[in-house]
Parts: sequence; C-alpha cells; structure tokens
Amino acid sequence: MKTFKEYFEDQESTSERVALLPGGFKPPTKGHFNALRYLLQDADKGVVFIGGKERDGITPEQSEKIWNVYSRYLKKPVSVVYVPNPVRAVYEYADDNLDKTLFVGAGEKDEDVKRYAYFTKNIDKYPLVNVVKIPMQEGGISGSQTREMINQDIDKSLDYFVPEEVSSDDKERIKNILA
Repeated sequence: MKTFKEYFEDQESTSERVALLPGGFKPPTKGHFNALRYLLQDADKGVVFIGGKERDGITPEQSEKIWNVYSRYLKKPVSVVYVPNPVRAVYEYADDNLDKTLFVGAGEKDEDVKRYAYFTKNIDKYPLVNVVKIPMQEGGISGSQTREMINQDIDKSLDYFVPEEVSSDDKERIKNILA
C-alpha cells in the first residue's frame, strides 16, 4: 500500500503539466512571450487566456493571431483562447482539470498573486495548482506605450514589442495583423 506522499508524488509526476497565462495582451509583447516561455519550463503545454475587451483599437482576435505567430517560437504546444474574464477562465480550467498539474502565471505585483489566493486557501481541492510569480520580463515593457507606438509608427513599434527571435517574415505578418 502506498503512503499519501507516494501517491501524491506519483500523481504529480504522471499528470499532464499545463502552463496557464491569463491577461489582456493588447497586443502580446516580448515581455508576455518571455513570461509564457518562463512558465513553460516545467509544463508540457500552455494555454493563453486573452481578455475579451478591445484596447485602443487592438482586438482579442488580433491578439490571438499574434500569439499564434509567437507560438511557433516556443518548443511546446500552446492554445490561445479569448474569454470575457481571463482570471475566471483560469479558475474554470482548474475546476475542469483537477487531475492536471497547473502552473498559473502571475505578475510580480502582489495584486496579481492575490487573484489566485483561493487556490492556496483550498489546497486540498487544488493540490496540483501552482501559482507562479513571474519575474518582470524585458524591463517591464508597456502595453500602453506599445499601442501608442503602433498608432504612430508601426515599423518602429515592431522593434519595441516583438520578440527578437521572431523572423522578419513573421514581423511582417504581425504588421499586417495590426494594420
């Protein structure tokens, strides 16, 4: 007969590991890209939840298309879904996948981590949910500044917010998505 600890360790090692990254992502920047890459280190796959609201002319559909371009540069499969409320979507995903090890991405700000306090308070229900405080990526690139730059000079903005590893062809795809 296995001890509880042995059972838990077996579950942890055999369950699928999923990185969950919720946010607005209008548009997804290299900081967001690197945050997902950070989360994916211990995961088998990733799910990005995009907020359903438009911001300064950037739509959820555009964000999804840009994430799909970025996902080609990650070494693991990534699904992108836009939802009315990304934080609620994380909780719903956790409730529907209690058998999976989840890595929930939260920014360095304490408010981000506090959004997921329910997981910690209910560890008996969510023993496989890990809230991961992601260190600031790319010096804290600004979404507001990115959107402003897109409206002023889209080519210059691409150099500012698109990850360096993205090819020039894919940068052109992103430019067309935003045009």
